[in-house]
Amino acid sequence: MNVPIKYCTSALSPELNDHYLEYSRLRSFRRHTLLLRADEVCRNIYFVESGMLRCFHYKGGKEITSWFAQRGDFCWSAESFLRQQPATEYIEVLEDAVVCYLSYTGLQCICLDFPLFGMLERTVTQQNLFLCQQKMQAMWMQQSPGKLSWFIQQFPGLPGKVPGKYIASYLGITEVMLSRILHA
Repeated sequence: MNVPIKYCTSALSPELNDHYLEYSRLRSFRRHTLLLRADEVCRNIYFVESGMLRCFHYKGGKEITSWFAQRGDFCWSAESFLRQQPATEYIEVLEDAVVCYLSYTGLQCICLDFPLFGMLERTVTQQNLFLCQQKMQAMWMQQSPGKLSWFIQQFPGLPGKVPGKYIASYLGITEVMLSRILHA
């Protein structure tokens, strides 16, 4: 387990990697485990080594999926983690997963000792912002078939792996509409 290198803009020293390993944890989680509940503070940022996670919230008694995280992705409730305030969403393990996680406190300690590591935090935050902006543009500027095309590009192989209701709620369409588009 190393620092997720694909998010680093420069090579990390062995000392920094050792420091990261001191603060990070690797753990397996079973399907349907909730890593975060609404009204809890998101204390960890998760890096998916294997498996899949999903972020969602409730609206009108229905689950609305806001994000999927697969192997190689970070998953967090960004606002809750960065502000250390209660979350409005849940993080659920969709399929058995192995995740490397780093606590907010651990991140702050590493950044104090290794300011270079702050670039990783910034890169992850920027990536999250860019992905959210892309999602908003895809959802607002396209009809349902275009939304699904964007989704398939963003999350290849996900249709068929997760229940259609999760995909439909992510896209802001009904399950019936999703089925029609998939079978057209």
